[in-house]
Amino acid sequence: MSGDWDNAIARARAYAPFLANALERQPALAELLAAGKAEAALDWARTAGDGADDVGAALRRERLAIALSVAIGDLAGAFPLARVMRELSGFADRSLDAAIAAAIRQRVPDAGSDGFVALALGKHGAGELNYSSDIDPILIYDPAVLARRERDDPGEAAQRVARRLMELMSHPTAEGYVFRVDLRLRPASEVSPLAISFDAALTHYESSALAWERAAYIRGRAAAGDVALGEEFLQAIRPF
Repeated sequence: MSGDWDNAIARARAYAPFLANALERQPALAELLAAGKAEAALDWARTAGDGADDVGAALRRERLAIALSVAIGDLAGAFPLARVMRELSGFADRSLDAAIAAAIRQRVPDAGSDGFVALALGKHGAGELNYSSDIDPILIYDPAVLARRERDDPGEAAQRVARRLMELMSHPTAEGYVFRVDLRLRPASEVSPLAISFDAALTHYESSALAWERAAYIRGRAAAGDVALGEEFLQAIRPF
């Protein structure tokens, strides 16, 4: 792919400590970028977490590789802004999906992600994340479907998933974090749990949601987890 890759890497090493460190930590990726192999670099980045001991470490390694690939492509003039935002937003979707799946399987090892969805709003919902964006998902669950241990209350099971998701995504480790996750756009965030049941959320938007809460869904979409559940919810609140 055309672009001034050598100059981009030189500028990154000289002026961007985060990128300079990433180039040193991922020499195989740096070699692909130096050769101008943008698509191969992105393919490599998407598998950078393979072989990690846990999902959190895998996602952090992928984040580093994605950030490096996209930033160097951007500096080289090979990636237009739309491509940059699409790649960063796509990684946000994938990381949320992996975190939801891992959080559910922590207590129910063979379970899928049915019954738990992350709705993307704002820049994330529109596929317009930038390098410093946080994400503001709303977590919705179906208590009749969400996998849980036999004696677990479905509501508490959903909160465990939400708390573990937050830890996997946002807790700083030696390898950094994946995304800063802000759940304050959820209904009645001052008093509500981190994950909201489908029916409770629907009732809120039907009866008491403020104008800004409804407006937040203009660019909303089902991003991760049980996408079919998310699309059903978005369709249900459309009249409101």
